[in-house]
Order: sequence, then C-alpha cells, then structure tokens
Amino acid sequence: MNWRIVGVIFRNEIRMLLRDRRTIAVGVLLPLLIYPLMIYANRVTTRQREKNLTETVYKYAVSGSQAEQVRGLIARGQAAPPGKNASKSEEEGNFQGFRIQEVTTQDPAALLASGDIHFYLKGLSGKEADALPVEAAKPKKEQETGSSKPKATPEAVPARVAGVPLIQIYFQGDRDASQVGSSKMRDLLARARSLDRDVLLQQKGLPVDPALVMPSDETDVARAAQVTGSYVGRFLTFLMLMFLMSSSSIVAIDSIAGEKERGSLETLLTTAAKRMEIVAAKQLSIVSVALVITFIQIANLLAYVDFKLVALPKDWVIELPPVTVVTLLLLFTPMAAFVASILLMLSAYAKTYKEAQLYFFPVNLLSWVPALAGVLPGIALRSAIVLVPVANVSVAVREIMVGKFDWPMLAAVFAVMTLAAAWAVRASAKLLSKESLITASEADAADFAGGPVLFPKHVLRWYGVMAAVLFAVALNVPHLATFRAQVLFNELVIFLGASALMVWKYRLNVREAWALRPVNPLAWLGVLLAVPSGLIVATGVFRLADLIFPVPQRVLEQFGNEIMPKDVPHWQLFLFIAVLPAICEEIAFRGTLLYGLRRKLRPVGLVLTVGIIFGLFHVALFRILPTAFLGVILTTMALLTGSIFPGMVAHAANNALSLWLADSGFSLGNLSWIWYLSATAVFALAFYILYRSRNPYPGLRR
Repeated sequence: MNWRIVGVIFRNEIRMLLRDRRTIAVGVLLPLLIYPLMIYANRVTTRQREKNLTETVYKYAVSGSQAEQVRGLIARGQAAPPGKNASKSEEEGNFQGFRIQEVTTQDPAALLASGDIHFYLKGLSGKEADALPVEAAKPKKEQETGSSKPKATPEAVPARVAGVPLIQIYFQGDRDASQVGSSKMRDLLARARSLDRDVLLQQKGLPVDPALVMPSDETDVARAAQVTGSYVGRFLTFLMLMFLMSSSSIVAIDSIAGEKERGSLETLLTTAAKRMEIVAAKQLSIVSVALVITFIQIANLLAYVDFKLVALPKDWVIELPPVTVVTLLLLFTPMAAFVASILLMLSAYAKTYKEAQLYFFPVNLLSWVPALAGVLPGIALRSAIVLVPVANVSVAVREIMVGKFDWPMLAAVFAVMTLAAAWAVRASAKLLSKESLITASEADAADFAGGPVLFPKHVLRWYGVMAAVLFAVALNVPHLATFRAQVLFNELVIFLGASALMVWKYRLNVREAWALRPVNPLAWLGVLLAVPSGLIVATGVFRLADLIFPVPQRVLEQFGNEIMPKDVPHWQLFLFIAVLPAICEEIAFRGTLLYGLRRKLRPVGLVLTVGIIFGLFHVALFRILPTAFLGVILTTMALLTGSIFPGMVAHAANNALSLWLADSGFSLGNLSWIWYLSATAVFALAFYILYRSRNPYPGLRR
C-alpha cells in the first residue's frame, strides 16, 4: 500500500468536508451549543414547574359514606403545627405552599376527567372496604413526584386490616398537578393520622411525646460532586454516541453512498490508486472526523462545566480533574473508531444516499441500547458487561464520574473496545473491497431474477417486520391480551403464517425451505439425551446470567403466572406451550430463517445468529440469554441432522418437561453445581452422537 497516495486522497476528503457548511454546523457548532442549551433548558423548566406547582390551588372533592371523617382528617392535618409529627423534609417539601380548595359535587369523577378538580377522595366504611376486590382495597404508595431525589429504600406497604375504613384517592396520572396534589394530600392525611395516633397514645398513658421515641435522621455521606457525577455519568456515553453518530454519519454516507450516486467513486477507481488505498483513505477520514468530534466534546464539557462558563444549578457540583479527562478520552477514542467503521460499512452496503439514510435510522436506534447500559441499576463494571462493546464504556464512565477508578477493569474496557474497533476497521475494509458494494452501477443479478435467489437478501427484513408486529400489535391490542389469544396469534399468524407467506412469495421449495428431511435413526438417541441434560445446562446458564443481570423474584413470579395461568387446563397448557411453539417456531427459525441465511454466514456464525434472533423474539430481557442458548442448541441439531424434525421434538420435550417440573413444584435452579457439570457431560455425549450420525444441512457456506 502506497501511503503517499492514501495521504493525497485523505487530504482531498478533508478539504471536501471543510467546504460542506452543513457538516461543520451539525458536527461541530451544534454540539458546542447543545450543552449550555440543555443545562439552561433544564434549569428554566425545573424552576417554572416548581413555580407553577407552588402557585396552584389544588381543587378536590370528597365523597363516600365516610366523607365527613375524611374532611375532619384534612382539617386536623392542616392545623398540625409545623415540625410536629412530621419530618423537616416533609414540612419544607411536601407542604410548602400546599393550598387546597374543596369543590362540592355529586359526580367527582366527571369533574376530574374534565380537569375542573385535581383529585378527589372517597371515604369507605370498614364493611364497604372489605367488599372491594383485593387489589382495589390494597393500599398503594404513589411515587413521590414533588421531589427529584429518589428514596434510598422502598417503603413496605402494610397489609390492610379487615373492618378498618379506607380512603381512596383518585387522580389523573397524565396531569402533573393532579399527580403532585394527590401525593401531597396523601401525606397530609398521613400526618393527621399520625397526630391522632399520638394523641391516643398519650391518653392511654404514654409519658412522652411519641415523636421523641427513637427518632430517625438521615445523612448523605456522598459528596455533592459524586451525586452529580453519578447522574451525568449515566447519560454521558449516550450523549457522546449520539453526537458521534449524527456527525460522522454525514461524512460516512456522503463518502461512499453519495459518491456512488454521483458517479465520482467510479472515476476515482480509474486512477492509479489501488482499491485498498482508496478504502484506507476514506476510512481514515471518517475515523479522523469521529476522533476530532470526540475531542471537541470532551473539551466542550470541560469548558462549560469545569471552567464554569455556564451557571449550573445550585446542587450541581462536577469535578473533572485531569485524570478523569484523560481516562474519558482513552475510553471514547476506540469507541469513536468503532462507530466510524460501522457507519462506513453501512454507507458501503447502501446503493444510494437515500438508502444509506434509511439504514442509518435503525442502526442509530440499536446503538442506544448498549449506550444506556449505565442507566440500568445493578450492573457493575466487575461483571460480564466488561466484554460488551459500548455498554462497557457506558458503565465505566458512570463509575469514573463518581471518582471510582477500577484500573484493572478500565484497562479491560479499553482493551475490549480497542479490539472491537480493530475488528470493525478490518471488516469495513474487507467489505469495501468488494466490487459489488463499492460501485452502484453494478446491479445485483438477484434483483432481476427474483424468486428463490432474492430471498436470502430479504430474509432479515421479513424477520424485522415480524418483530415489529410482535411488539407493536401482539403486546398492545386488547383482544390479544389473553393467554390463548396471544399464543395463537404469535404462533399461527406471526411465525407460521409469515413463514408460509415467504415460501409463497419467493416460490421456495417447501421441503428444502423447512428442512422436511428424514433423520438418521441413531440421531434420535442424541436428541433423547440432549433434552433433559440441555434443560439443566440451560438452567445453569440462566443462574450464571442472574449473577450478572439479577432478575427480581417478583418479576419471575409474575412471568410464571402469565405464561402458566391457573385457569387454563393442563392439556391446553401442553398444547399452547409445548406443541404449538415446537411446530411454528421451528418452522420460522430452523426452517425459513436458517434456509435464508445458510449461504450468507459460515456455520458458527449461522448458529449464533439464528439462536440470538430466536432469543430476541421472546421479548422479556431476562429470557434472552437462556432462550438464545436453546436456539443455538436447536440450530446446531438442524445443521447436524439436516432436518427440522429433531429440533421440533427437542423443543416440544423441553417445554413439556419445564411445564411438568413447574407444576410439580420442582426447581432445577436449586440443584448443586455437580448436577450442572454432570448434565454438561451428558449434553456433550448427546451432541457427539449427533455428530457421528450426522447428515449435514445442504448448501451451507464453507
């Protein structure tokens, strides 16, 4: 490679970039202005909201058989002296400027809906409250909306005692004043109830003021800079990635897709410059722009925050010592190179500038997922997240901004991100070397031929649409909210129906597309051993994943109740959970999807891709890893046997066995690790049998 020629092309790219005022405005000037605008807008909106809520006279109504008792509680709560039976933060926060006005009405619900009142209260006698459904009578603790500080620990909600009167508070959660006013009224009633209790205790002979018995106090040991740094650090990587994507995309899309459309790239190919030299120069220009933008953003943050060029809120204190700035630069630099290479591949794949812009939108949305990893609670840097590009940077930046420098893990993040960037640079260079991608004039023969040869190009689009329908329709249409309706829609319409539609549209051979081939009899022994051992191994994988991404027990219980409702007979559960998914999902994933990707990916990549897509279709975040693991197992079976039938049987047996174990109350999650190791050995033996009796899937890419 002649680096002199690379330098000439690189300088030409930079000159063309600097002449484009749009790129300079979006990539440099806009980010320089956006930080102070965000800070200023946050201050203005916060102050205006607090002012509006303070000046509001909250209108309410009281109804129910115990309406007079409710009015008495409200009056006693208002008459309570400041500081008595209430904490200092409660007096200063919840009740400062809390002005209320009762409205007399026979239909408070109508006034609430029309906005004439902010909330209303309904007082019920003990007998009336006992007659309510359990969920309706259960006390609810609304989220505190009047304060921006989250509570350190959730408060336990006491169980309601039978025969005790109940006050229900109704409000409109989509209206800020209604939500805040109802929350303050709830606390006002709690203060009145506390006052009544204290009076009763003193009447019964308590010698001291109850408020003086074991008073509690709280002290925040974190410095103000740590609190602010924790908030900023959660979103800093996301903001940086957003700027990188928006600015670098303009350069990347115009550099390849734009030149394809203008025809200037083909002219460049006629010069003495080699293909790899052209590719290297363009890649270097995009990476350079991305790195420059990264440095500008770090300097921008330093100038606005550390040098106090913009007045910050009074409780905002950000410390950016040199070690923090240097560490941020070291982590964001390989991320910038990684982003630039991904955008360059996107531009090379597109045939026109408009097509590249269409591809950019989903890629940009997907990039937000790892960039927001720092927002998720419970994810520590000392976990498997350190191996996930971009997500590891997000978590590391969050810890850096609070002054925690775990140098071994930060070095690991830098190494992983650097390797990911190197891989992306190499992959983009390899992709750009293909004649069919670097020129737009060469039409793809598959576009003209259509039919089966066009299907591999469109297969992922189909599954993207299927996922969109699954998330947007199946999970939000009220008629599909029941267990039976949702399973039938997902399995018969989305998975089986879409697979059949693809076969019809692209004139595919059903036997080949769905791998409807006979199986070596010996392979069934491997399937028989793989089902119980695979289930135990998958449970072990879930336990390992739970160490990294812990799932609350209540979430698991809620999911278990949804997937195995109590009112569905056992034979229907077996049909809906074991039989239908085994047939429909195997046709969709080990049938049509595997057939469409078989020549695009090598076997290992094919197994992982199909397995991951299978996991992503199972919606719940905590299910993705174990379900993807099951998808990898079933895809491997299909590749080894060349047939869909072993996967169907294994899928049905796995789900049926899981259903039986759950119904019997036996949990595989309570096994000792020796069971998981033994199951792994049996699992390996099962796949050894499958390998020895293999009848490989035809047409795989070598």
